[in-house]
Amino acid sequence: MLKEAISSVLVDRLPHDLAVALGSLTESWSAVPVPWMLGGSCALLVQEVELDRLPRDIDIYADIHAAKQLHAHSPGVGIDQQQVDRSGSYVSLLSHYELEGFPVELVGGFEVLCNGALYRLEVEHLLWSAGIQLDLENTSLRLMPLSHELLFNLLRNRPDRYQAIADVMKRDPQRHIGILTKLLVSNIWNKEQLDKLGELLPWPELHSLIRMSNEI
Repeated sequence: MLKEAISSVLVDRLPHDLAVALGSLTESWSAVPVPWMLGGSCALLVQEVELDRLPRDIDIYADIHAAKQLHAHSPGVGIDQQQVDRSGSYVSLLSHYELEGFPVELVGGFEVLCNGALYRLEVEHLLWSAGIQLDLENTSLRLMPLSHELLFNLLRNRPDRYQAIADVMKRDPQRHIGILTKLLVSNIWNKEQLDKLGELLPWPELHSLIRMSNEI
């Protein structure tokens, strides 16, 4: 069940042509019965995270089985064949499209392995139930929760992003603590990452979890 529906007013934070492209994307995949979620700068912007520039592309995340089915119903123009991609610390099933003039990246089964940490993106089992609905003109889609975006940007050492995300999360801890806890216990983190997370989010429940994790 959705936790909350973001007011469609926040769609106005996106450029109009990008909102149109998201609507087209959602309609293209409306008949594909698998979960997928909008992430990256688009999802951050409509959740009121301050960015240094407007989004210029569309990042979609799904589990591997879902990504295969979505690719079979390619939105817009397909740029490449779906293939396993390993870029530095990241591995995923990757494919690219162009829709309404915007690049679209479909990321399936995303994993990050770096500095002793292992993070596996699980849309259906973890993230989907914590996703927030974004209402577009004639349809809707689901956004990656900010807890995922925070941890991902910690992993890739993007303080400009994780600080801005944490600032929004601190406004309403109860909205985020549940899924954040699940992501922490379902993955592997190093001490430096956990300590930085504790600095960003001064929540007693989180600090107890981090302390126990550091003692293991």
